[in-house]
Amino acid sequence: MQGENDRMTKPESARRRRFRRAAIAILVLSVLPMIPVIFAASVAHFAGCRLDESGAQTCLIGGFDAGPLLYTVGMGFFLIALLAMIAGAIAAAIWIAAVVFYVVRGMFFRR
Repeated sequence: MQGENDRMTKPESARRRRFRRAAIAILVLSVLPMIPVIFAASVAHFAGCRLDESGAQTCLIGGFDAGPLLYTVGMGFFLIALLAMIAGAIAAAIWIAAVVFYVVRGMFFRR
């Protein structure tokens, strides 16, 4: 039992680290534009206002009509977030294809 715990683990290869970093970068960059959309939706929800695609609604927060601002932030960044998620999906598909390529290549061309 003692020998099982003392075994040295195989060091992580540089290629595997690059693939892992690329996956994390793809995830972060595709989710990052959703932050303003979530913020605008949260502010509208807690203020008791309506935020939707039909147009800017009146939303009084501390005597200030924040409806047009929330609409611009929420819907404007929604398009950017949608495009970022599409780009992230394409990048993830390329990443998966690269991982499969290197795994298959490693299976057939071992040194």
